[in-house]
Formats: sequence, structure tokens, C-alpha cells
Amino acid sequence: MGLASRSYDDQLVQHVERAFAGVGLRPYMPAQLRATAAGGDLRLTWLRRTRIDGDSWEAPDVPLGEERERYLLRVRSGAAILREEVLSAPEWAYGAALRAADWAGVVIEVAQVSASFGPGPFARLELAP
Repeated sequence: MGLASRSYDDQLVQHVERAFAGVGLRPYMPAQLRATAAGGDLRLTWLRRTRIDGDSWEAPDVPLGEERERYLLRVRSGAAILREEVLSAPEWAYGAALRAADWAGVVIEVAQVSASFGPGPFARLELAP
């Protein structure tokens, strides 16, 4: 680091190496994670987000920006993961039988998955018993 007018070997110029977190390809967190009643089941939905060409207001949905659409969904109770699903659409039915087996107040987590990065940050939704 130093003034641009000084040469690289000037004593007032410091050589600095920096490492970056490398999260430029990390998928964004899904938006608007919601649960709605559907009979005895819960229908969970969310919106995909994109890092690539997502500025247009013309299209009904943002471009995928990945090889394929994938999400990692987890059902947690405290630190324990009760269920984990890989999904190809922004929705999941939490059936009445599954809910009865899991129910103690759970947290639903959903992350978009990138082939080059893996899962991004999780959106969270707490469901009370």
C-alpha cells in the first residue's frame, strides 16, 4: 500500500496480501418463506432470488442463474435436524403425519443450492406447536 506516485520498492510502500471470504458465488437467501394451511397439511412456499441479471421488472420471475433449481430444506427441533430434503421447486408440503411425528415446535430452514458453491444462507420460519 502506498501512493501511486511512489515506486514499488520505495520504503514508504508496504506489500500487503489479503484473502477474501470467497462468497461471490454464494446463492442468496430465499425470500418470503411462508406456511399456509392446506387441509391438515402445511404448504411451505418461498421466492427464489438471483445474483445474475435479476434487475428486470419485465419477467414474472428472476432468472435462475444456476445449472438447475435446487433447495435444501431442513426441519429442526433445537439443534437436532429432524428432516432434510433436497427440492427442485420453491415449495414443500409438510404433511399432517410428518408434523405429528415431529411436532414440538419446529423451525423450517430453506437455502438455495448452487452447483459451484453449495447451500447459501438459510431462511428460517418458526412454527409453534
